[in-house]
Amino acid sequence: MPKVKIALDAMGGDFAPEQIVKGAVLAANDSERNFDILLCGPEATVKEELKKNGYSGDAITVIDAPDLVAMDEPPTQVLKTKPKSGLVTCVGLQKQGAAVASVSAGNSGAMMAACLMILGRAANVARPAIACAVPTAKRQAILVDCGANVDEKAPVLVDFALCGSVYAEAVMGYENPTVGLINMGEEEKKGTEVLQEAHQLLKQAPLNFIGNVEGRDFIKGHADVAVAPGYAGNVILKLMEGFYELAHEVFGEVKTEKAKEFDRLWDYRNHGGGLLLGLNGVGIVTHGRADYIAIRHSLFTACKFAKAGVPAKIAEKLSAIKKAEAGG
Repeated sequence: MPKVKIALDAMGGDFAPEQIVKGAVLAANDSERNFDILLCGPEATVKEELKKNGYSGDAITVIDAPDLVAMDEPPTQVLKTKPKSGLVTCVGLQKQGAAVASVSAGNSGAMMAACLMILGRAANVARPAIACAVPTAKRQAILVDCGANVDEKAPVLVDFALCGSVYAEAVMGYENPTVGLINMGEEEKKGTEVLQEAHQLLKQAPLNFIGNVEGRDFIKGHADVAVAPGYAGNVILKLMEGFYELAHEVFGEVKTEKAKEFDRLWDYRNHGGGLLLGLNGVGIVTHGRADYIAIRHSLFTACKFAKAGVPAKIAEKLSAIKKAEAGG
């Protein structure tokens, strides 16, 4: 049976194309791989990197995509002026049915815009959001949004909560997952007007809403799904990454079993990037600093989401929820 194909942006990220291609080769050589890779970027450049890595197998196909996208380019400009970039080409291949998922470590705003415009929204979700599985003292939690948006209104945060709850149930296997709103205090009147309004709307939503959750309680595992405006979620995510790096600088390499487990849980490279929730397809945004290990995990994660039919499950459950809310 032919393997499914994952489209990978070869030129996205701070260390492209070297680390991206190296990660693709690492995945291609993995005995547990159940997918092939469409590596999108300037053909000559990508093939030269494959040669440097000594790869000549048939699990990687190079798709010529000569346009280059800078990390700070406006998303709409990328779509208009860089249609043959690796990023846009990846998503286009998914729309055509040539790939089941798209992965990029490049401009996250452009990746979201491309996925939104090319793949479309699921169940009339207001805006896609980046969902990341992050470690807590109890078990992994879903943090959403991790930086796809910056000026959300309260109803948008409710959509994030609904998407995150379905993700936790469908992907993580959490039954009736708890949902908390990241805020500066537990009281309902804490935070901005948007957060106060979101709190009231979440109380009425078909969710297991447990109220506001402060940063310290989130890390203790008080909520399976933590909802935050994109800027706040991104700050939390980067702070957690910084904590992991600081721990390694302070303590060095520790080889106890607990230290190994800490590494497994807290090293962002092991979690395969963030899934863009609310799309009719699988779009994975991984860290701009992603190295070959992170890219390898992102490819396997993308395949897992696609084969599990995560977008369809989210669309189906969200449609049912929204229909019930409308009295239909």
